[in-house]
Amino acid sequence: MAIYKVNINSPVYLKINNTDLADCDLTISIYTGTFQASPSTTYQLRKNEVANNNAVTFEIGELIKDYIDYDFNGSFTDNGVNVWVKTVATPRNSAGTSLDAITTLIMAFDGVGYFEDGFDTETQTNGDTTLTLSSYSGSSTILMSNNKIFREESEILKIPVLANLSVNAGADTLTGATTVNFKNGATTVTSVTIGTAIDDTADVIEYATSTTAALTSVDIVSDSGTETISIEQQDCQKYTNYPIVFKNRHGALQRINFFLKSIESLEIQREEYKANTLTTGATYSINNAQYKTRNIMSRESITMNTGYVNDSYNQVIEELLISPVCWIQKDNLNLPVIPQNKRVTYKTSLNDRLSNYTIDFKYAFDRINTIR
Repeated sequence: MAIYKVNINSPVYLKINNTDLADCDLTISIYTGTFQASPSTTYQLRKNEVANNNAVTFEIGELIKDYIDYDFNGSFTDNGVNVWVKTVATPRNSAGTSLDAITTLIMAFDGVGYFEDGFDTETQTNGDTTLTLSSYSGSSTILMSNNKIFREESEILKIPVLANLSVNAGADTLTGATTVNFKNGATTVTSVTIGTAIDDTADVIEYATSTTAALTSVDIVSDSGTETISIEQQDCQKYTNYPIVFKNRHGALQRINFFLKSIESLEIQREEYKANTLTTGATYSINNAQYKTRNIMSRESITMNTGYVNDSYNQVIEELLISPVCWIQKDNLNLPVIPQNKRVTYKTSLNDRLSNYTIDFKYAFDRINTIR
C-alpha cells in the first residue's frame, strides 16, 4: 500500500462509498516523529449519508494544519513542517453494523496547490468499501520551484528533496529522489545519496548539501528521470547580502538571497498626555515636561533587493509573499520577518531584460522587548 503525499493548505477530501452505507466513522491520528502502527486518535468524526447516495465526504486538511509547527534556528533539519496522518474509515449500515473498514496512511506537507493544478485522486478498496482521496500531492522529488539558483560566493547550497519512505516492513512506501549531483560543468564534484527506508518526519525532507566553491548546476535524479537546476554565482561585494529563509509552496524551507541595496528603518508609536506639574507651593519647574509620553512602541523594517534574477524567480517571489513564515539571516541570527508587499508585478527577460525585485519586510517582533 502506498503512503500518500498531500499538501494540506489545499483541501484534502476523503470520500467513502459502500452500497449499504448509512453513516461512517472516521478516526484521524496526527503525530510527528517515528512511524507508529497504532498511534493515538486525534479526532473522531461521524457523518450520515445524504440523499441515500451511500457515500460520505470528509475534508481533513484544516484539521491537520493545526498540528504543523515551525522551528528554525539556522539548521535545515527537523523544522516541524511534516506530520504523519493515519485515517480509519468505518462505514455502517442502517442497523448500525460495521461494514468493511479502510485504513489510509498520509505524509502531510504544509504545501499548497494552485487552482490550475486541480486534484490528484487515489482510490483504495476493501471488500465492498471504496475510499477516494482527492488532494494536491505536488512534486515527488524536488521541493522547490525555480530552475536557477543565484548563489552567494562559497554559499552552502541546500536543495530540498523528498526522501524515500518505507514503513510496516516495506509494505507501505513513498518514493522520492535517489541522488543529487552537484556539478561543475560536466563533472560531478559532489554526489548525495538520498535516504531510503525513512520512517521519521524529521527526515522526510532531505536538504542535499554541497560546500564546493565552484558549481554550475545540480541534477536531481529519481526513477522517473533527471531535473536540473543551474547555478550562477553573484560576486558583487558592494552591498551586504541578507538571505531570507521561507516556507515555500511545496512545504519545504528555502533560502533566497538579496544581493543589492538594502534600507533599514524604524517606526515608532507613542501616546502623549498632559500632566499636572504644579507643585503644592503653587509653582512649577521649567525642567518638568508638561506633555509626557507613555506606551512607546517601536518596530524595525528593512527594504531589500534581490539583484538581477531570471524568469523562474517570479514563482519564488510569489511563494515568498504568500509564505506564513520567513526569517532573515542577519548578524549571525535568524530573525522572523513578515513580507509587506501586497502586490507584485511579474518581471520577464522579454519585457524587463534585467529583473530585480524590491521587497519590504517588517521584523515580526517589537524593537523594545515586550515579551511577558
